[in-house]
Amino acid sequence: MNSISTLRTINRELGYNSLTDYVGIEIPIDISKSGEQIAEKIKILVEENLNIQVKSNKSNSIKGTIAKYGLIDINFEIEYKAKSNSNNGIQVLKENGWIDKESASEFEDNSILEDIVTELNENKNYLKVYAVSTNQKEKWFKEKSYLLKQLMNGEKIEPKPNDKIITFKIKDMCITNYSGIWLWKYFYM
Repeated sequence: MNSISTLRTINRELGYNSLTDYVGIEIPIDISKSGEQIAEKIKILVEENLNIQVKSNKSNSIKGTIAKYGLIDINFEIEYKAKSNSNNGIQVLKENGWIDKESASEFEDNSILEDIVTELNENKNYLKVYAVSTNQKEKWFKEKSYLLKQLMNGEKIEPKPNDKIITFKIKDMCITNYSGIWLWKYFYM
């Protein structure tokens, strides 16, 4: 597929619907639980509030992102048709940091765009939730670095009693048909 055709497909097919009504909701999480248990708690909250059925993706690294960054970045696959907002697909990429607003040089590597089209053709839809710990003032890296050390040593994460329950605040939430839509918006790797 040539780059013009690829861009047209993305522009036409990329669905993105920001769920701003949920931004600011706080979720207390017991971070000593397994990643699956944490995902299940968020899944129940989402299903109750949005009245949709979701299933967790195996690719979520919940424990790792909590231990290292003090955040939750989770994808749920959903049975729902992603509706695009009034913007087109290229505008959605710009708004999510994929494309520099002053330059089109991002389009020089067509393989990335073709990967987006490949996923769009899979006809899957995702609910994405991005939440950060409300105690970020404590400087997560400094105060909670022991969690990352435990994770890196292959140990079970054992938070200190004061760190066991962490409250996370939803900063962003959306429904989309491209799971990597926030790759450049929230790049924290």
